[in-house]
Amino acid sequence: MGRLSLNTPSTKMTLAAPQYDRLILALQPDDLEKFILSWLNERQSIYVQSKKFSGTGDAGRDVVGFLTNQLHEGPWHNYQCKQYGTRLGVGKAIEEIGKILYFANQGVYTPPEKYYFVAPRGVTRTLDNLLYKPQTFKSTLIEGWDEYCLQKIVEKQRTPLTTSLKAFIEAYDFSRIAALDVHAILNDDNIIKVLERWFKQELGPAPVPVPPSDIQPIETYYINQLIDAYKESGVSAIKSVDDLTSHPHLYEHLMRQRERFYAAEAFKNHFRDNTPPEVIKGIDDDVYYGVIDVCNATHANPVIRVNSVMTQAASVQVSGILAKHTGVPVRQGICHQHANHENPKLKWNQ
Repeated sequence: MGRLSLNTPSTKMTLAAPQYDRLILALQPDDLEKFILSWLNERQSIYVQSKKFSGTGDAGRDVVGFLTNQLHEGPWHNYQCKQYGTRLGVGKAIEEIGKILYFANQGVYTPPEKYYFVAPRGVTRTLDNLLYKPQTFKSTLIEGWDEYCLQKIVEKQRTPLTTSLKAFIEAYDFSRIAALDVHAILNDDNIIKVLERWFKQELGPAPVPVPPSDIQPIETYYINQLIDAYKESGVSAIKSVDDLTSHPHLYEHLMRQRERFYAAEAFKNHFRDNTPPEVIKGIDDDVYYGVIDVCNATHANPVIRVNSVMTQAASVQVSGILAKHTGVPVRQGICHQHANHENPKLKWNQ
């Protein structure tokens, strides 16, 4: 049986997360629009229906999310997809906004409640500044109409800025216009299923890790809690992890706890770069509130408390988009993560 030590160099466990930002950046323009449509279809708490309008006769629309069954006679959001090799600039942005407001003024649809430039590589600094200065953006469009819009609104036709159109543009709230880059898309909690379908690289389950043979610095607090639990449960001769080599049943008990701890670590490392932080926190909270009463109950000794909490954690039902990937070892390992602090939320010795 190998010896364990707290004083060995750290061996970092590496768990590579899929680089979805690169995969989105590599999409062809038409595929980006289809990808965004798939995303809107998942956002059912916002949109009652979504539709891709791009192509001839799109009247300035790419992908649209309707907020009510009134469709284009009610509120809607436009997602204008711009998959370029560089950041989206002012000229193209003004052209697209001019187009959407022109057709809204013509009665083709109501003006969009929200207008998003979906620019995976982001926007130029100049355009970003305009997005944060709505009135300046509006003035820039009006003043630059002939340069950016006159020949580009309707194919093979000049579209002058008439008095009616100018008044319509002036009445529109340009603070409704925003830009979404690849990171903003990946931060939405509805994106997981879309990524799974599109790139066929499901985010879960996480790899099953093998704990490092030596105790790592990241384990210090929960390991020390377990050592104290063993001492308080009748094996007073144990002063460190090394002493467990003389107590095989406790050594095996510790190994199970380490497997659980690393299962939780692997789970979080696997999902954290592509999942909003509140999703992981929600799982942490579900586990904590599911076991805390058992942990705080009276037990014959601390080891029985640990085992009772592990049994309870196995039956805890977690919620959220990652629930199906949160297996029993992960939920049990999260308990040890709650114990792995200088001021732990879960205490084995009470």
